[in-house]
Amino acid sequence: MRAIAAWLGDLPAAFRWSLVGAGALVILLAVGTGVFAIFEHREASARRALAGAGVTYRQAMASRQETELKAATDALKQVLKDYPRSSVAAETWYLLGNVEYQRRNADAAIQAYERAVERDPGGTIAALSRLGIAYAWESKPDAARALVAYDRALTGRRPSEFLHGELLLGKARAEERLGQRSQAIETYRKLLKEVPGFPRAEEVRMRLAIL
Repeated sequence: MRAIAAWLGDLPAAFRWSLVGAGALVILLAVGTGVFAIFEHREASARRALAGAGVTYRQAMASRQETELKAATDALKQVLKDYPRSSVAAETWYLLGNVEYQRRNADAAIQAYERAVERDPGGTIAALSRLGIAYAWESKPDAARALVAYDRALTGRRPSEFLHGELLLGKARAEERLGQRSQAIETYRKLLKEVPGFPRAEEVRMRLAIL
């Protein structure tokens, strides 16, 4: 090290600092590459872990048996424990919310869905999770909180956006359960107008006929 320092000291100042800067850049690039490689390795591991848990999840949701649902819950929670900040965390929280909802653990489902929204606030997972939150409040049953959740999920959304029709249908259903007849009629009509190709349009028309 002393020999290198002496050699650098004999070089012209401009050239010496150029060498030092170049060396520092090489070190930074090497460190950055190493960090990126570690990050990519953990992300790949997280994806593999979720893929494994996903098999258990799909089997559980198909069978709806408590033992299998419990196994799916444990598998998904393990992924979140091992990779809490990975890119698959939002999806994992959403799947966990689905399992807890199926197990009739509404509070746990709501918490999981909320974590999914936090991890992916503007994506598809968030939209699905917001719908899940509203469904979970309905299942408690708490129509008032469900209506708040539906309104929150609809805020800022356009009629052409994903799940718009399902959210309006849920909102109208909550309004009916709260005895808000005129509001429910308005929401059902809005649904038919804004989502003309809605798959459950006949159901909506039946509700309007009853109201």
